[in-house]
Amino acid sequence: MKKIYILATALFFGANANAQELIDFESFNLPVAIDTFYNGADDNGDFTIDYATFSNMYNTTYSSWTGFSVSNTTDVTTAGFSNQYSSFVGSGANSSVTYGVFYSNGIIVTDGSVKLNSVMITNTTYAAISMRDGDAYAKKFGESVNAAGDDDGTNGEDFLKVWVIAEDLAGNEKDSVEFFLADYRFADNTQDYIIDAWTSVDLTGFNFLVQKLSFKIESSDVGGFGMNTPAYFAIDDIDAVKLDASVEESTLNISVYPNPVENILTVNGEYGIITITNVNGQIVYTEDHNSTSQIDMSKFEKGVYFLRLTNNNGSAVQRIIK
Repeated sequence: MKKIYILATALFFGANANAQELIDFESFNLPVAIDTFYNGADDNGDFTIDYATFSNMYNTTYSSWTGFSVSNTTDVTTAGFSNQYSSFVGSGANSSVTYGVFYSNGIIVTDGSVKLNSVMITNTTYAAISMRDGDAYAKKFGESVNAAGDDDGTNGEDFLKVWVIAEDLAGNEKDSVEFFLADYRFADNTQDYIIDAWTSVDLTGFNFLVQKLSFKIESSDVGGFGMNTPAYFAIDDIDAVKLDASVEESTLNISVYPNPVENILTVNGEYGIITITNVNGQIVYTEDHNSTSQIDMSKFEKGVYFLRLTNNNGSAVQRIIK
């Protein structure tokens, strides 16, 4: 039986089996070309861009919102809550116009068919200036006292970070990555920083198809009512590989088990060539097949794979979970 292992060749199975997708917020129709925002005040709630739905909850009583808003505001100098929608860069990622803003808590829900590559994140002007200078409620980062002038026990070792938390459609996979929006914990104070540029956060460690992204924001500056630092960040350019639904179409009959698999995967069906591809479109295994094949997947990394059987009569594809 002929077996070929291909470790790093970027060969794609099928025609357009995977498609690169980028959510950059530019398709969101803001009413004004610059210096405006959408915060859900129309009470329409969650909004959808391409394959993803962004949570938004607007409180009409207090004219406040949580979750995600969309903005093209450019003010990088005005401090305070009145400037809560501006990125500290003054634009979107890669000098684009429109971007998203996160506040307090919110989730992004996909159709469950995406493998995430990265997301661009930066501070909002409101949060960045608050950390840099302090305000009536939040401390100046790097100082050992809070906004009221009392020792806060941090010794000036302050931080603001966001956890990006991913879950799959079935609820079987969950993983997270942390990103520091500001970090003043270095022994050498010249290394302390507040993020002031769009920065790519690597999400390739989420080795499964992501259905939900949630975010948890944490600060060293906390009080009796929780975080004092403004719980905001700006988001743009969510980069993913999206599975084309056409790869699920089958013209041959095969059975594949067990699935999920730990060690040996058994394939029963017509003769042909078996190819296994990872979610990035790379061929990681191929062999000739005649009625029954047993494939040792014990050394495969955990994740989602696609097994294709092809012969002169057509093809069949099965999604495999390791």
